[in-house]
Amino acid sequence: MVSSLTIFNEPRERHVWALLVVAAAQTFALAWCRRFPLTVLLVVIGLETTLVVIGSEMLVGFLAAAWALGAWGKPLQHRIGLVIGLTLLTIGLVLSVSGGAAPGFALAGVTSVALMFVGFSMSGRLGARQRTRIDELESERAETEQRAAERERALLARELHDILNHSVTTMVLDATAAAETGSPDEARETLARVAQTGRNSLAELRRLLGVLRTNASAADHDPLLVPPGLAQLDSLVESIPGARISLVRSGTAGPLDVSIEHAAYRVIQEALTNVVKHAGSVATTVSLSFTADHLSVVVGNGKSVTTPDRGTGMGLIGMRERVSLVGGTLAAGPRADGGFEVRAVLPVRSVPCSG
Repeated sequence: MVSSLTIFNEPRERHVWALLVVAAAQTFALAWCRRFPLTVLLVVIGLETTLVVIGSEMLVGFLAAAWALGAWGKPLQHRIGLVIGLTLLTIGLVLSVSGGAAPGFALAGVTSVALMFVGFSMSGRLGARQRTRIDELESERAETEQRAAERERALLARELHDILNHSVTTMVLDATAAAETGSPDEARETLARVAQTGRNSLAELRRLLGVLRTNASAADHDPLLVPPGLAQLDSLVESIPGARISLVRSGTAGPLDVSIEHAAYRVIQEALTNVVKHAGSVATTVSLSFTADHLSVVVGNGKSVTTPDRGTGMGLIGMRERVSLVGGTLAAGPRADGGFEVRAVLPVRSVPCSG
């Protein structure tokens, strides 16, 4: 028993047990470095100082704590940790020299430790900045995807509004005319137009729902169900009952991007629907002006003989959103003669020539 105590109390044996205890304590402290980086650094430095005081070898726990402080600590905590660590190393240098150590050897040793301490700390800080940048990029990508999804949903909602608003308004007017006419032949003709309008609307709705289908293959798409464009304007004008509409084209119409043609078609469709709903049967002119760099669409109607229904203005908001999605501008307002005018300017993005 006495011999074992004697062995335990020998300086070398005490150093071994001190190293083991300090190593275990540092390991436990470093487990909390992400949550309390500055506190962990101070605890680890305190344990290292204990080893120095008893004359034992130093461990590398303070380097790991320095890296953790740079990686997880706030900027102020990082600066405080650097100041404390370098201050203690300076004090250690002074004590070593005053204790009889060679100044050159002591300076080289402390400088090496200080460089490692600062290097590990800055390495952790660089890693923190990289993680912050990665998080920012991921956040920006998520926001971009969210904006794209919201824009796509707004476009699909706009499509549904245009299809249903135009078709329902046209069918209501046709049905009203059929109820008021006294001729069976005219009634049958009007009801046939109602049926045709309904079929066209269903076809467009099928096209739109096809876009929403995530598992749609190329074989599922009907090539006839394409987005309506400028080629369908004559049919659009003819489908509106009771309206006096003139279609005027000027300039040279070359091949246009599908999105431009579709946007122009929807603007004209919505504008004509609003004329019928809010102004009644009035003279209306649809003008298309083609130039090298833009397409101008103007829908203007004369003064209503009845009190105009101004509506809620949601149609104009939708048209403006649709035009802005393709890079165009839209203006709408009353005319000097008491009528109303919608003017859209769309950029010309020509379809690239093949072959």
